[in-house]
Amino acid sequence: MHERLLGRSTPSYLAQLEQTQWLSREALRELQTRKLRALLTHAALNCPYYRDTITAQRIDPHSATLTDLGRMPTLTKEIIRREMPRMTETPARRRMFDYSTGGSSGDPLLFKIDRSRQAADQAARARSRRWFGVDLGERELYLWGAAVELAAQDRVKRLRDRLTNQRLLNAFEMTPSRMSRYLREIERFDPVHIFGYPSSLARLVRHGRDIGFLPKTRSLRAVFATGEVFAPQDRAIIEEAFGVAVADGYGSREAGFIAHQCPAGRYHVTMESVIVELLGEDGAPVTDYAPGEITVTHLDAFGMPFIRYRTGDIARRAAGACPCGRGLETIELIEGRRTDMLRTANGGWAHALSVIYVIREERSIREFRIEQQGNLDLVVSLVVDDGFDKGAENRVRQGLHKRLGAGPAILIRRVDRIAAAASGKHRCVVSHAQNETRCSDLSGDAKPG
Repeated sequence: MHERLLGRSTPSYLAQLEQTQWLSREALRELQTRKLRALLTHAALNCPYYRDTITAQRIDPHSATLTDLGRMPTLTKEIIRREMPRMTETPARRRMFDYSTGGSSGDPLLFKIDRSRQAADQAARARSRRWFGVDLGERELYLWGAAVELAAQDRVKRLRDRLTNQRLLNAFEMTPSRMSRYLREIERFDPVHIFGYPSSLARLVRHGRDIGFLPKTRSLRAVFATGEVFAPQDRAIIEEAFGVAVADGYGSREAGFIAHQCPAGRYHVTMESVIVELLGEDGAPVTDYAPGEITVTHLDAFGMPFIRYRTGDIARRAAGACPCGRGLETIELIEGRRTDMLRTANGGWAHALSVIYVIREERSIREFRIEQQGNLDLVVSLVVDDGFDKGAENRVRQGLHKRLGAGPAILIRRVDRIAAAASGKHRCVVSHAQNETRCSDLSGDAKPG
């Protein structure tokens, strides 16, 4: 009913995915080819940017192959910012929704999504849950955080969550007292599955061990994590605490639901919805099982097509068939952009995304880096445009103090550029106020649904 009220065909798409996951790899690639032709045909007719690029490459959308896709130019955030009006369906035939990335790379992005794209991502997520015996509508608890969840939840949203069997705990406020309350809430709610950031889940479990209380979860069947590369020590402590399967997913707001672990532990690509290419620095496909940049074409994004979008994340193809028997291709060794947990003035912890969202709200900020010193002071380096004024600077200060406490000093520096790390990626949030650092954010920055 929830999906129908939103105008999303998620249940019917999910029914298809339950069948197609067992197809052979060749049959799945044929399915991708058919959907790619439909997407390119639509883009050539309705999206001026893609009409120009498809014409320039002399690609016939009606007979295009997966190999032809490689002739299209890759898509970057800078291109999207410049060309978004020409990339969007014109005239609009479907309702579009504004989205933005969390900016975990220090380079946030605004874009648009339609209902069919939402339904495809929701169905893929629901299918991955079913791999672990968790079905639609069963009690789910989120240890999560996003811009909308940071505001006080109104009665309508609380009622929606209650009707859809969901409970949200704010991962951006992880003080000792709040974590103790979260643990009691988990025991009372008795979720069928828990979903959250790996580092936040692990920190909650460690706090539970410290105070001698881990919740009894009689109904729990699985714990799902996303948003960061999953550190082995975090996975181990979560598995031991809850005693159920722990699975990791990979995706992003702009690129969609890309891959998820099955019970055998392999990351299966959602081939029905996305085409994943792994590209080298020269833009050519990598050979064999070499690592490459994950480049995604979303086959169900018609309102604003994402064709060959470079995510900035690294993976490589996995060798051999998965023991689970699914025909979906698999990837491994996912790497991403580094972020740290931050210390708060009251002795708690804040996920890096909590401060990233503060920066993201200011559209005049093009790039950023936040560095927390050992004494909790912040050095905030910003690449800004002419729209960044004193009011914007004050809003940044107020937002950071709200997330981390009023005590730390905040030094805001305007710079011409922000240097990349040795890996070539931008590490946009760094803390020197802790002994342990946390692993990479992969932009899974919105509570599903």
